[in-house]
Amino acid sequence: MYVPIANPEKPNSIYAPLILRLTSPDDKKTYDELLADNIALFVSDEIQSQLRELVKSQRPWVRIKPEEYGGLITSHLKGASIDTYGVWVYYPWSRRLVHLLDEEEFIEVRTNRNQYKITRQERDLLATKKIGIIGLSVGQSIALTLSMERGFGELRLADFDLLELSNLNRIRTGVHNLGVPKVVIAAREIAEIDPFLKVTCFFDGLTDANMEDFFTGGGKLDILVDECDGLDIKIMARFRARELRIPVVMDTSDRGMLDIERFDLEPDRPLLHGTVTGIDPQNIKELSNEDKVPIILQMLGVDNISARAKASMIEVEQSINTWPQLASSVALGGAAGADTCRRILLDQFRGSGRYYIDFDEIVSDKLNPPPQTGRDNPFQPLSEGKMHALAAKVNLEPTASDIIPAENVIRDLVDAACAAPSTGNDQPWKWLYRHGTLYLFHDEYRSFSFGDYRKIASYISFGAAYENLNIHALKAGLEPYFEFMGGPDQKIVTAIRFRPTVNKEEAKWLEPLDAAIHKRFTNRNQAPKSEIQPGTYSQLAAVAESITGAEFKLFTDEAVLDQLSAIIGFCDRVRLLSKEGHYDFVHHEMRWTSAEAETTRDGIDIKTLGLSNSQMAALGVIKSEQVITAINDVGGGKALDMLAKRTVSAASALCLITLPKHNLESFFEGGRSMERLWLAATNLDLAIHPLISPLYLFPRVVYGNGEGLDPKFVPVLKELRKKFCEICAIDDDCAEVFMAKIAIAPEPQLKSFRLPLEKTLIIER
Repeated sequence: MYVPIANPEKPNSIYAPLILRLTSPDDKKTYDELLADNIALFVSDEIQSQLRELVKSQRPWVRIKPEEYGGLITSHLKGASIDTYGVWVYYPWSRRLVHLLDEEEFIEVRTNRNQYKITRQERDLLATKKIGIIGLSVGQSIALTLSMERGFGELRLADFDLLELSNLNRIRTGVHNLGVPKVVIAAREIAEIDPFLKVTCFFDGLTDANMEDFFTGGGKLDILVDECDGLDIKIMARFRARELRIPVVMDTSDRGMLDIERFDLEPDRPLLHGTVTGIDPQNIKELSNEDKVPIILQMLGVDNISARAKASMIEVEQSINTWPQLASSVALGGAAGADTCRRILLDQFRGSGRYYIDFDEIVSDKLNPPPQTGRDNPFQPLSEGKMHALAAKVNLEPTASDIIPAENVIRDLVDAACAAPSTGNDQPWKWLYRHGTLYLFHDEYRSFSFGDYRKIASYISFGAAYENLNIHALKAGLEPYFEFMGGPDQKIVTAIRFRPTVNKEEAKWLEPLDAAIHKRFTNRNQAPKSEIQPGTYSQLAAVAESITGAEFKLFTDEAVLDQLSAIIGFCDRVRLLSKEGHYDFVHHEMRWTSAEAETTRDGIDIKTLGLSNSQMAALGVIKSEQVITAINDVGGGKALDMLAKRTVSAASALCLITLPKHNLESFFEGGRSMERLWLAATNLDLAIHPLISPLYLFPRVVYGNGEGLDPKFVPVLKELRKKFCEICAIDDDCAEVFMAKIAIAPEPQLKSFRLPLEKTLIIER
């Protein structure tokens, strides 16, 4: 009888051994051919040692002497030849021929050391059970552990993948198996552990075509173990498992998370504990990979994923190819998964839920606790008493033409002023109306942040607020004039008084902007790139440059836009990877729910960012300081550049406003120019999206020698600064006030809130 070494058409498809009983003439003939034709190259005959173990297991209470084993074995053989006793097992893939006890005695000896953690009765019950495993990384570990414990009677393995070199960090096999199907590798190893176990391989993985056979062919599964990567397969398999009342077990190889769904006991149980809703086997196939990201994060529970795993998610397709797994985690998952399957099958565990075997918590480093997070604000909220005291020291001589507006007029003017933009919507202003003078104060408690380096951002906001007040006052027939009092150590920014309109021509020219004050908003919505007529840009330039010294620069060339997007993206990355920048972004700037935004009336509602679902999910991942630390540790974070590139890719143009001198008064005047530009753009139905991270980081490099930045970023920022100056034709002495995307995009539904007027305006009576 000729026995092929392998199927010549599918040499890596054979995984079942050939079991020969030499008492059968056909099997004896095959055995002889294997040896005579040198088909079996390696012969292992350790039947004597197996028989020694067998007779010992039959007499555990007897201390058998070495010389007594021979007689006991002869007695057990009852005249049979030891050479033909038991079975000979041929493994075609390794061309090994092995002499073993036959099934009943083999099982008795092999499981002897399970007693009584697993009793014989339990072992025999497990031998009637069928387990299906999808995915063979953690799945292989579970399969092998189940096999060693003999925790099933039939195992169905589904995976379409071939073994690659990078799999060997977690799949226990050798380099000789590269290119072999993972199902075959697992099945062969199981056969080498126990040739009497039944294993069925599904080479295409789990598909629509084979799903019914996988779940019910030859008898319904008793447990489904899900270790596959594909979200659609996870969902489809669970729907079918629930229909058939089959429990599902899943290990994620992160923080030792084990997921159990007892559909056998709870047939109406929501899939994945209700973490994924509105998804079914049909619509899951229609989702793009990008749309699947937030569903996966919901499924896993983003807050429960380890910091390094979350950091790795950010690095996928940036500095790494795919989701990482470690052999230690896979081995742990194998143990946890196999143990859980056994207890479910033996009715020793009846629960559903998620369980964590997290060694970082169980075996934590008590001597080296994680560093404390947080950032202390050195300022106290600016008090009414302090404002009164400072204003009382100001000696402003009124002029004969001054007008003292009524309180209701002042409220209306300040309400318009407070509609101005501010960094992170921090609204750093407070106002005091006293003796006909309106004082604008800097509340540093509100503006203290990574983005407000040397008060630059605040003074731009103050200029914008004043300009709103100026435009609204002119519309009302009042002309404000002010004394600039700001400085690095000053709380009062300006003292404003009012007179009849002198420059009626300017008032008339600015009047149309008044209608846009409360309509103006940041528009981060993405839309297809549109062409804007040059005449429109000329209008914007004229408005921006109507402030003395302001210069409006426009960039429309695609190559230049690409260069600027790269600079903006890198600066965005540096900001988020900087400890202070990240903390302020998470705790000072962002409002992570609409309810929080409505309660605080400041900050940026995450829903106004115009992000896709996957980007929203990614933002949730990088909230963690530990994640940012992990990304920094590996020198990663390039994915954080992508949002800027995506934003600029849809820009009709980028613009930059500068003033000649780098001082706070220039930034104040620049804020006025910015606001005029923004209001004019609003009237023209143009979308303005500030892209200001370079303008907030470069001063730290130019004037602060990298103050507050990770030293590793400083040399790169210096080079980018040179490039930025070349592109924009500027030098280090100017005030770079505002950079923004100009586009045509739909108006956002949500807009930023403002603090109630009673929290920002004090009227002294």
